[in-house]
Amino acid sequence: MAEKINADKVKKYVYRVEIDTMAEAKELVAVSTKLKGQITLQSGNKFAVNAKSLLGVLLAKKLNWDDLRIIMDNDYYYEFSKFMKD
Repeated sequence: MAEKINADKVKKYVYRVEIDTMAEAKELVAVSTKLKGQITLQSGNKFAVNAKSLLGVLLAKKLNWDDLRIIMDNDYYYEFSKFMKD
């Protein structure tokens, strides 16, 4: 289920995700780079990286960030559904 964040009248779509393998990390970046708008991976309220950056996504995976969420300007639920966590 998406959380909608309304900060300064800007809607953001937030989903919990899980990245288990290097292949999944690369796939997430490949999907992200094809989409418009800002797409960010965030761990709780601590760290955030650009989901269009392979280096950033690999860092998130390597550091085993907990409570990983993807935050998007546009609702790309179906594009990222493979990575969604209940």
